[in-house]
Amino acid sequence: MCGIIGIWAKNKEGEKSFDQLVAAVSSMRHRGPDVQSSKRHANVALGHARLSIIDTSSHGNQPMVDDTGKYELIFNGEIYNYQELKLELIDKGVEFQSNSDTEVLLYLLIKEGKNAVHRLNGFFSFVFYNLERNEVIFARDSMGIKPLILYEDGDKIILCSELSSLFQFEIDKSIDAAALNHYLGLTFIPADHTILEQAFKIAPGEVGTIIDGSVSIKKYSNLQRNPYIKLTYPDAVSELKSLVELSVRKRLVSDVSLGCFLSGGVDSSIISAVAKKSISDLETFSIGFDHPHFDETSYSRMVADHIGSKHHEFILSKADFEDEFENFLDCIDEPFADSSAFASYFLAKKTRNHVTVALSGDGADELFAGYNKHRALLRSTKTSKRDKVLINLASKVLKPSEVSRSSSFGDFNRKIQKMNSGLKLDIESRYWHWCHFTSIEDVVNVLKSEHYREINWEGYEVRDVSDSLIADQQYVLPNDMLKKVDLTSMANSLEVRTPFLDRSIVDFANSLPLDFKLDNKTSKKILKHAFEDDLPEEILYRKKRGFEIPIQLWLGDKIESMLNSEIFSEEFIEEQGIFKYDGIADLIKIGRSKKFGDKIYLLWSLIVFQSWWKKYMV
Repeated sequence: MCGIIGIWAKNKEGEKSFDQLVAAVSSMRHRGPDVQSSKRHANVALGHARLSIIDTSSHGNQPMVDDTGKYELIFNGEIYNYQELKLELIDKGVEFQSNSDTEVLLYLLIKEGKNAVHRLNGFFSFVFYNLERNEVIFARDSMGIKPLILYEDGDKIILCSELSSLFQFEIDKSIDAAALNHYLGLTFIPADHTILEQAFKIAPGEVGTIIDGSVSIKKYSNLQRNPYIKLTYPDAVSELKSLVELSVRKRLVSDVSLGCFLSGGVDSSIISAVAKKSISDLETFSIGFDHPHFDETSYSRMVADHIGSKHHEFILSKADFEDEFENFLDCIDEPFADSSAFASYFLAKKTRNHVTVALSGDGADELFAGYNKHRALLRSTKTSKRDKVLINLASKVLKPSEVSRSSSFGDFNRKIQKMNSGLKLDIESRYWHWCHFTSIEDVVNVLKSEHYREINWEGYEVRDVSDSLIADQQYVLPNDMLKKVDLTSMANSLEVRTPFLDRSIVDFANSLPLDFKLDNKTSKKILKHAFEDDLPEEILYRKKRGFEIPIQLWLGDKIESMLNSEIFSEEFIEEQGIFKYDGIADLIKIGRSKKFGDKIYLLWSLIVFQSWWKKYMV
């Protein structure tokens, strides 16, 4: 797990950027605190910050060069089938100097070029330089677990793990208006956008080359609905359990300490229970809250007691939020306002005191229909005219301004309002509407007209609930959920592995009929049935809760100092030239009244954006 950066200089002016390479690598020290190094060539330079996981000796350091000196690699990730690939390469005459998966990837790329990506089982981004041909190959894993960003101008091309390292160079800082609109509505920026016009994210499952200063990119892997498997439900349950157990075992290979995140939800409980079968002294880690509506540590404790793990529990308080708030904002490389990222950051920071690698349950909801929106979509296709009338009436009686995730009533009201507004739309528009945290009207109210862009969902066809799962895997999972994990874990030099996102499980899940996953009573049905013998029924079949923090309650007490700060002053807003101050002033009034309603998400998004802007753009 590391940070990587590669530079292709198009001319003499571009070569000047090599002077900033060391600073750029240093800016990603949190991704790789063990070793930071770089190499310069005539028109290409590579840099790497290493977090040592497999073969922690100096033989695993990067940039890694082959024994001829003709090939060089920087790599971020883990290759789980590297031992099998290594045996193949040994049979072909390769002599290895290390036990690292990096060296296996290096020689596989030498032998097979960009076709090597089809052989890899793991998560990764890499930049490979063929000095003889003066050619660069780069790629990102098929699920988008590891990030890769490309910036290009007339002088240079830069490939890097995070946007923050780009700001070490002379770059065009123009804002991408479409990315900004995505961000304000969704709280994240999807690939291929970044917040900068001149930079874009390499999408999951893309491989590219740079030859003669020209970039070429193509898809090597797509997520899609597969033809339905011809298995009975009991056989499918058995097959899924075998696949999950194998995936977890593959992810237990490490030369450093390893544990599991354990929230007490279905997914992390399954991963922890399976891991415990192989690691007798397994350590598990959970985060709780000093607010009863959000705290679920009793469930994680129940699972830990059931499987017999050495459990660590961290309780997050309002004081912790205030103490860590600036540190959290400082780790954000581009605007990202999923508020649960703060809890992930705190959990990663505490976990890193005990282990260097953690397994998580991420990805199961997107594969097996675990979110409330999936069940809501299913129900919405069967809602009668009478029920629509009743839901509409209820939404009017329950005031939209009183929605909240901080109480049972407020959360129920939020769901009624969302359901009512969604039922007025076709299923595709309904899905995207339910993905949004902020309405188009509220975005328009705060953005200057020249910065508003209508969001284009072309390429994401949602005709039914199964389509919505593919859209989640392509859009929400890599850009929100996995971005959050990478951002917060790497800020604390912690590697996180996601067993549910092994492609064998992904492809299997996408070949299952919907009724294997979801019905009116049970979400993630097949996954729960697969592990009924391993976990208590109370864990498997309890009501779904999202991973959330009491943002309204905690922000409420801190809001005055934030709104009085320079970044929300009329002078700052006007000089910035992006937002309408009248719209910002309306939000400030709502913030000071502490009656946020659903505008809390927009307010939080603006706080994160303004803090990011002041750090990188002023």
